[in-house]
Amino acid sequence: MASASSDRAALEHATRWAPSALVALVALVALVALAALATSARSARADQLTPEDLARKNERGYVTGLPLFGYSTDLGLGGGARAYYYWNGTRDDARFATSPYLHRVFLQAFFSTRGLQFHWLDYDAPRIFGSPYRVRSQLIYGRNINSNYFGLGNRALAPLRFPGAARSYDSYAEYTDAQHRVFDGVTYAKYDQYDLLRPLFVGSVERLLARDRVRVLAGYGFTYAVVRDYTGKTVDAIDDRGDGTRAPSAPTRLQRDCDSGRLVGCDGGREGFLRLGISYDTRDYEPDPNRGVFADLALDAATVALGSEYDYLRLLGAIRGYVSPAPARADLVLAGRALLQFQTAGTPFYSQDSLPFTEDFRSGLGGHRTLRGYRQNRFVGRTMAALTGEVRWTFTRFALLRQKFALIAVPFLDLGRSFDHAGELTTSGWRTSYGGALRISWNLATVITVDYGRSAEDAGLYINFGHIF
Repeated sequence: MASASSDRAALEHATRWAPSALVALVALVALVALAALATSARSARADQLTPEDLARKNERGYVTGLPLFGYSTDLGLGGGARAYYYWNGTRDDARFATSPYLHRVFLQAFFSTRGLQFHWLDYDAPRIFGSPYRVRSQLIYGRNINSNYFGLGNRALAPLRFPGAARSYDSYAEYTDAQHRVFDGVTYAKYDQYDLLRPLFVGSVERLLARDRVRVLAGYGFTYAVVRDYTGKTVDAIDDRGDGTRAPSAPTRLQRDCDSGRLVGCDGGREGFLRLGISYDTRDYEPDPNRGVFADLALDAATVALGSEYDYLRLLGAIRGYVSPAPARADLVLAGRALLQFQTAGTPFYSQDSLPFTEDFRSGLGGHRTLRGYRQNRFVGRTMAALTGEVRWTFTRFALLRQKFALIAVPFLDLGRSFDHAGELTTSGWRTSYGGALRISWNLATVITVDYGRSAEDAGLYINFGHIF
């Protein structure tokens, strides 16, 4: 078995740059947020499009969309499509210059060769019927036969290791290769995975206040989870000669933690929850901001009275800031985000990855929307924190077939970690990743992104829609 010193060395390797990067990114996010607040305070209307962007905005309705493509060890080769329909109204409508759109609907279908399905119907209506109310709803069908589970809280920070290994691993690729080998008639190929089926419905209404800068939100969500573990099931493996074979799965990390009583939700079940939130928004243009601040505080409260089998509270606080330091010289935006989330002990393990921003749900930490370069849900716990900094440079704009496009280069830095509970918050042990992205703005409201991130143990390529914040 590997020595304790080798595990410590692996952990030090994974966190070598975290302290200095954490300080630098905290400073960047704070400066961006303060500068954005100052800019907003000087603006007559922070939610007003710039004259240039207003001139580019389409009138009435239009459709955008394209095939979806993705590849990673998590997903395999994935494909599908997403189509958007936008209704902007006309320029004589007072909402035209202050709303990203009046109605937006999108429909997505996505499948992957490793058993992921993610189908999504979404509706969003700012200032519906000319009122100060905004209506959002999402209906999602999610199924992932390779959902990741690396432990919760501080345990997820440990070096990559499984019971059949003689050592820990710095490289995720080497780690998974070793897991697939047959040891004493079993394989640990599924040690960090389980099968999760989880459809979800969320609907909410927001009330606009304070010149449309403050939103108060109330809504309801319902989801049902089916959890299937791989322990004892026959799965793909690699024999001593390096050839593909089939072998029974050894007890998984999930099964071990369930048997030890560490987890809530091992049998899946229903969650019905009330959503409450408040946000402060001074962004000039919601889908692709140049300046402003968006801060939100969201509370999910699940209880038996709402159809849930679990009682828990989840509280998320986040702030995003956007600054254009020299708009006359370059179309450059400094963007930063900080988030902190707390959850009570009754939260099911498979639900602890949820990040319930008031605009939409995300999951993490790890993957495209949080720590790019780490596996999806690599770090999950009752308490989670993350920081992200991006530099967004729009280096060209052009029109093609009456469609308006812009190309955006984006270097970025991500930090984050999970904790067992709020009392353990510390500046040590944070994980870092970095990389770059190419984003394509299509008719202003649709942003297509190709991100590549690297971390101490892995790398990831992500093709998706929208800025990550």
